[in-house]
Amino acid sequence: MNPHGYRFIGTPLDLTEGEAYHLRKYWKKGRQARAILPLAAFEVDVDVAALQTLVQLDCAHCHLAHVASCCEGGFPFPPAKELLPMLDEHLDGIAAYLTPERVRHLLQKGLYERHLETAGHQTIGTFAGDCTFCHVEEQGPACMAHRYAVQAGLAPESVKPLSCLLYPLELIESEADGRTLLTALTEQTAAFSRWGADYRLDFICANQDLRATDDETDQSPNIRRNLPADVFALERYRPAYVEGQELLTSRYGADFYKELEILIQGGRRL
Repeated sequence: MNPHGYRFIGTPLDLTEGEAYHLRKYWKKGRQARAILPLAAFEVDVDVAALQTLVQLDCAHCHLAHVASCCEGGFPFPPAKELLPMLDEHLDGIAAYLTPERVRHLLQKGLYERHLETAGHQTIGTFAGDCTFCHVEEQGPACMAHRYAVQAGLAPESVKPLSCLLYPLELIESEADGRTLLTALTEQTAAFSRWGADYRLDFICANQDLRATDDETDQSPNIRRNLPADVFALERYRPAYVEGQELLTSRYGADFYKELEILIQGGRRL
């Protein structure tokens, strides 16, 4: 059991004491203000405003707007134990998309590593400082697990760990009542989200304001300057819950997503 009463869904990592404190306050105030509404049939609480945050997950063109993608410069969140067999099942298929150097690394070191930052939990290992599955090219997603899934006609969520697909959505379960908060990364939720403030400030995909501003002076050095209008074009941003439709439907079912749409758009509530 998490010592603070909450757990991130999809990873065994615990919320810190500070994250749990901010989450508890946010969730309570949101319920009281009716800003967080229940989908009772699914034991999910919906953060209505946060899920309407405008995002654009154009991973295939991430490198055009960013110096480094979120897959570079470290290792991913450790997958929940029940997700590990999924990775093992598809490893041969993913390996076909990796460079020979990465394949040799896998054969020598294995897929998983443990780190102090992951509290000793297994996570996908690294090669040259990046996730082993990360390989930046001119076209297509940097994640070779994602590319394998797309080109094999598989749903990415059947191949990749949840935390690698969830961004910028967030799912946190309360161990007190078993309910799950469904929210998205915002300035307010960054205080308790697994993504934190850096993900919001370093990537324009989840922060339309960074793309819209004419003043690039104080922007993160990870964001490229003077972007062409068609790179992460403002008109292509969509609400986070719409961008995450495939993942949410896969996890909770079509009925869930239908009710989620109705709730957010101001219709009937379950």
